[in-house]
Amino acid sequence: MRRKALIMALGLACTGLACSAQAKDLTGFFVNGGVGTAHYHATLDSTDVGSESDTSAQITFGWRSRFIGVEAGYVDLGSVERGIPDSAFRMIGYPQFSDGHVKLSGDGWIVGINGHFNPTKMWYISARSGLFLWKLHLDASLTDGTGTRQHGSRDKQSANWYAGVGTGVDFNRHMSLGVNFDFYKIAKNDIEIDNKVYTVNFEYRF
Repeated sequence: MRRKALIMALGLACTGLACSAQAKDLTGFFVNGGVGTAHYHATLDSTDVGSESDTSAQITFGWRSRFIGVEAGYVDLGSVERGIPDSAFRMIGYPQFSDGHVKLSGDGWIVGINGHFNPTKMWYISARSGLFLWKLHLDASLTDGTGTRQHGSRDKQSANWYAGVGTGVDFNRHMSLGVNFDFYKIAKNDIEIDNKVYTVNFEYRF
């Protein structure tokens, strides 16, 4: 699946001979940072549990040989918070609780390959794909029948994949500004979360 995602991303980023004809030599190290929004769609035990969105941020470091390179970095997918009414506890068989509040946050580390192609002198198209080492953190606060507040937390982590494409402007040999669309997959056992992330990105090349 990761191989297919990479092929699709590179195909969108560079078609025909346009890229090779206009490619700059971007050999060297780079740092890329982005801020935007993450849009989630989650399923639990194959049941659709809805969609949500929050602020997202990412930072990557890497090295390119001409226009193809490797990258590693960190992505914060934001969080989702919900209040739980007493009717929900009765429905799932826990009538001893009267209300509650849960917060689910996600982040992770990435390592993969990327491309930066120039159909024209200033316009670039980018592509990236690789391994996503993610972690979900759940915080819960529940009130029982005596009015006592109980707190708990739980983590779940695993590895899936990510892929993305972007476009923007190369101001010069060192600086770029553009927009990215990235997809981060989270799936383990009975939980599956698709994360579509839209960011504005700035890159500096050394």
